[in-house]
Amino acid sequence: MKWLLLVKNRLSFGSAGMAEGIIDCGLTYFVLIYYSQVLGLPATLASIAIAVGLAIDAVSDPLIGWWSDHFRSRLGRRHPFVYASIIPLSLSYYLIWVPPTSLSESGLFAYLLVMCVCLRLARTLYSVPMIALVPEFTRDYDERTSVMNVWSSSLFLWGTLTAVGMYSYWLADSQAYPDGILRGAGYVEAGLVGGLLIFVATLASALGTHSAIPRLENAPQSSVTGPREVLSQLHETLADRSLLSLLAAAILSGTAAGAVNVLWIYINSYFWELESWQMSWIMLGHLLSPAIAFVVTPLLARRHNKRNVWIWASIAATVSLAAPLALRTMGLFPDNGHPFVFPFLLVNDILNITLLVITFTLNASMLMDVVEAREVETGRREEGVIAAVRSFAMKASLALGTIVAGLALDFINFPVQTAVGEVPEEAITSIGLLYGPILAILSFASISMLYFYRIDRQTHLDNLEKLERQTSNK
Repeated sequence: MKWLLLVKNRLSFGSAGMAEGIIDCGLTYFVLIYYSQVLGLPATLASIAIAVGLAIDAVSDPLIGWWSDHFRSRLGRRHPFVYASIIPLSLSYYLIWVPPTSLSESGLFAYLLVMCVCLRLARTLYSVPMIALVPEFTRDYDERTSVMNVWSSSLFLWGTLTAVGMYSYWLADSQAYPDGILRGAGYVEAGLVGGLLIFVATLASALGTHSAIPRLENAPQSSVTGPREVLSQLHETLADRSLLSLLAAAILSGTAAGAVNVLWIYINSYFWELESWQMSWIMLGHLLSPAIAFVVTPLLARRHNKRNVWIWASIAATVSLAAPLALRTMGLFPDNGHPFVFPFLLVNDILNITLLVITFTLNASMLMDVVEAREVETGRREEGVIAAVRSFAMKASLALGTIVAGLALDFINFPVQTAVGEVPEEAITSIGLLYGPILAILSFASISMLYFYRIDRQTHLDNLEKLERQTSNK
């Protein structure tokens, strides 16, 4: 029976990862190119619309986290928020792909802005309480990595499946659309399917964890007297050095990944001149990455401290992404169309996504270990506030990565609504020159932040012992 419960729990968190993977793929890979190349909105305006909700997230994420820590109901602290988010989240994802026709440029910008804000708020209601359940389900240092490994692997698996569907079906090259990425109807159809899948996945995760409600932590009797004390508690928690280091590292590395993901289609379509079927095969190859990371991540995390594994994986990912473009710009890489190019890019992308899944998993697992460190210091269980750090970091990095990519495209005057063969050579060279340095600067800045994180395996065990002594002395 115990193993059945374990499987059920992991499937539930895997469903949560499924929903996040579909959302991340849509927002990261396709919204910018859809609004700029298909609908004609300038890339800078599109990226600003996607990013401007960041200010709202900066407030909503920790407030929802704090509220879920202190919420009292017959459904516990977390599940009321999760259930309330299901319909708004799936509906707002669909609506982002179906702007009203005949909108002006400013109207299209406003519509995208409103839809992005609605989607982010709905995602906060869902993801913050869901991730806050993980440290309540287990306090074990390695088991948390295993649980988050299921979540992260599912996230990247479903994100990849979404992208494969886009390139191989909805945006496939055809006689009517030789450049399939310009087929507007494909984005709309995929948005509808994505919205339905998000609804199913979020509902499944809520129902799958529902039976655990009686065993979860109850909200404390609140002694908070007003907004000032709420803000004081939030400030105290969010000023924690380890938590701040993880937040900064996650935002910087996520911004790098976000910019890379947004520019991925530009790099592969215009710089490497790959055809849609080749990009589809690369996306199919990405399906191997979550499977590899699913096996490798727990093994590495059990043998080494999580922080060190994250650093090594980040360095390897940066080198694997930047090296081919650097070699090409120096004339040391084969020309496009050479038999070596496509297989190399295929294998290199599989490696890079594997490393990305590993770092993503370890970031979430390390955040969970902050829960007990804060409890030792303050006596409060603050899973929701700490989970809000992850939620904010994900959305902030997505937004910042998108705006960095949009500004880079406009900086080099990359043309909009232009077929592959019609883009000037200098624009193609410029995008390659920007891609590597942007990635390297952000990645190594992220790594530097990790040196301020001080919770390793032994520190976590010591915190658990302190909490046990405190409980026994009461």
